[in-house]
Amino acid sequence: MQRSAKLQTFFDALYQSFARAKPSAEVTALAEKLFTRLEVPGDQHAPQPQNLPVCRFLQPAIDSAVDSGGATAKLATALGDITPQLAWTPIPSYTEREDTLTDRRANAEVVGSRGLELRQDIRIGVSLLAPHSLYPDHQHPPEEIYAVLSPGQWRQENGPWHSPGIGGTVHNTPHIVHSMRSASAPLLAVWCLWKGE
Repeated sequence: MQRSAKLQTFFDALYQSFARAKPSAEVTALAEKLFTRLEVPGDQHAPQPQNLPVCRFLQPAIDSAVDSGGATAKLATALGDITPQLAWTPIPSYTEREDTLTDRRANAEVVGSRGLELRQDIRIGVSLLAPHSLYPDHQHPPEEIYAVLSPGQWRQENGPWHSPGIGGTVHNTPHIVHSMRSASAPLLAVWCLWKGE
């Protein structure tokens, strides 16, 4: 279960991104739980890499995050090093035609049942939205935190849209309805779900 150096660098950069973002107590607590568990590697996996049309926005979003400097730049660089190995899948919607989904938004799993490291206790992945796109309302049982690498807005339940900013964090409690959207720039964020106990 030897973890690759690139994947370990990504985890280290993701942890530092949360630690240096001056997050809420809830984000800090979940990050500590996630990264303590990640100290023990899971089975390593090599999924068949897959790109989608929306991935044309990936490198510009990474480059913009690198230009921001600090912990965000380190995370974006580490993400860029593993993206050639990722399998991107469309994010579904009930309001759009199936043939448009791959142009607007996608997820790639880094840790989980289809990621580079196979685990049942944790899911870590990346969301990418083309400019002027919406990740529609959804909910899930696991608690979730995001490390934000781009401009973009998040919303919970029927609350107002808010912008965490590049290097910001977002915390979603279990089962809360949430969504996100991009404006003139693509949206790029890393998400972590706790499925442990």
